[in-house]
Amino acid sequence: MRQIRPIRQIRLIRPIGLIGLIGLIGLVSCTESFEERCRREAREYTEQQCPRLVDRYICLDSMTYEDAPQGFTYHHTVTGELDNDSLLTPEILSAFHETLLENIRNDINLKRCKDRGFTFTYRYTSASTGKLFTEASIGPEDYQN
Repeated sequence: MRQIRPIRQIRLIRPIGLIGLIGLIGLVSCTESFEERCRREAREYTEQQCPRLVDRYICLDSMTYEDAPQGFTYHHTVTGELDNDSLLTPEILSAFHETLLENIRNDINLKRCKDRGFTFTYRYTSASTGKLFTEASIGPEDYQN
């Protein structure tokens, strides 16, 4: 004679199966490499946070992960009074580079990336011409000194 299981036991199978499925998904997501995670987080940051005004004249348009050199690139647009090539004197560019370098050195959120020798590139495009205004790259040889 066949035994019939009570209804409450059958209902317990569904939550246990769901918990198992969630656990399996968790294991699969743990296999994401650091590079894949960086690529995904850059894409998600761009989708959720960009465009974002950095200040009155600069807008962060997107952030991308690059394989070579390994690191992040921040894409900006320059508008208004700062959208002027004549402002890019050697002194201004040097001070700008030093400010970026200090920000990277002091940013504890970038520790894992800095430990892996990432390069951080900042690209600024002119809103009026669409051309590259200036670019600064900060690599491990800069921030590890």
